[in-house]
Amino acid sequence: MGGKSYYCDYCCCFMKNDLNVRKLHNGGISHTIAKTNYMRRYEDPKKILDEERKKTPCKRYFGGYCKFEMYCKYCHYSAKDFQELEKLVLAKKKAKSGKRKKSTKWPWKMHTQRGLPLSLQPIQLARLKQTNFELSWG
Repeated sequence: MGGKSYYCDYCCCFMKNDLNVRKLHNGGISHTIAKTNYMRRYEDPKKILDEERKKTPCKRYFGGYCKFEMYCKYCHYSAKDFQELEKLVLAKKKAKSGKRKKSTKWPWKMHTQRGLPLSLQPIQLARLKQTNFELSWG
């Protein structure tokens, strides 16, 4: 067979590295579902919780298998899943409210370090006034 192959990160599969093959794969329902499942991990938990609470439970999913997965118009979350999601939302809300305030000091004035090379040490105006800038070049 030979040639280079293309790997789809969402579907975890290899295919021929051809534009038409990739377009056909990316437009397919299995790729779209896999991509949605992957991207759902990074959505805001509060948004997911609000959306899923509005839905009624899916009889197919809780009966064993629902072929629609993320595209199902019914809820796939159990009571335990809802509790975990609520805990996550509360933890995120607490983390936001407990953030530190920004410091008003300049970063280079906060930490004085000893033993730095002269080029990295803060400028001392008293020493600068004492400097003789009359130099003779070559």
